[in-house]
Amino acid sequence: MHRIIDWNELWKAIHISSPERLAKSRDPAAAWDRRASAYRRVTRGEKEATRLELEIINLQGGETVLDVGAGTGRLAVPIARTAVHVTALDPSEGMLNVLRERMAAEGLTNYSCVKMRWEDVVIGRDIEPHEIAIAAFSLGFYDLAAALEKLDAAATRAVYLFWHAGEWRGPEEMALYRAVFGEEAIMRKGYPDYIFPVNILHDAGIYPNVRIYNAVWETVYESPEEAARTWVAMHNPGMEDLSPVRDYFARVLYRDEAGKYVETTRRPTAAVWWEKEES
Repeated sequence: MHRIIDWNELWKAIHISSPERLAKSRDPAAAWDRRASAYRRVTRGEKEATRLELEIINLQGGETVLDVGAGTGRLAVPIARTAVHVTALDPSEGMLNVLRERMAAEGLTNYSCVKMRWEDVVIGRDIEPHEIAIAAFSLGFYDLAAALEKLDAAATRAVYLFWHAGEWRGPEEMALYRAVFGEEAIMRKGYPDYIFPVNILHDAGIYPNVRIYNAVWETVYESPEEAARTWVAMHNPGMEDLSPVRDYFARVLYRDEAGKYVETTRRPTAAVWWEKEES
């Protein structure tokens, strides 16, 4: 069938339009090492989205799992409770150190860490194939087709992707980004949504399952000030005037029964997965 759109080339064109995306691709460790503590903070109280993603993965006991872009272990740690072994791959030593701390806190030892960019990994040399390969919100590669092909090669039973559906942030969050970065800069942030990897897979002869759902992300803070400083650490470390961020959190946070400040976000999300054919 003749392709009217080359989805991977379109993805590449969008990718290189952003200096920020290019910098992350060249040296993701530098980008995420300084954000590791803040990232752990914003995902620490998150439970519902993780529960749903683990339900979709439907891990069978005794399987091996590769988590590409494992970060601080949001999925790798609970998966290690069931899997026979988890390989956590991430370019950031700061993120992997947090993952190791979380594994140790739960007494889990059935895991290994690989500090590498996925683009540099050679299957069979750096890692062996696993039954399941996962990439959750970690598809920010320049050549997405090559990254997906490698994920397919890294799995013997199934591959699971999790990525945003529609705009990469909700309306209120996007208003905050515009206030901080400006309208022009907003166009160079984030990544295209799930329809790109789905169409790239389709062009490669892989026809994945897709499930769209609202992922509920919940973060608990001690104060609005803590929320604002955490956001700045994640998105703009050099920012001095926190007033737009404080204003945002003053609107969106609510107090729970314990007096904590809670941010609840619902994000349209796509689970994209395919099972490998029996050889």
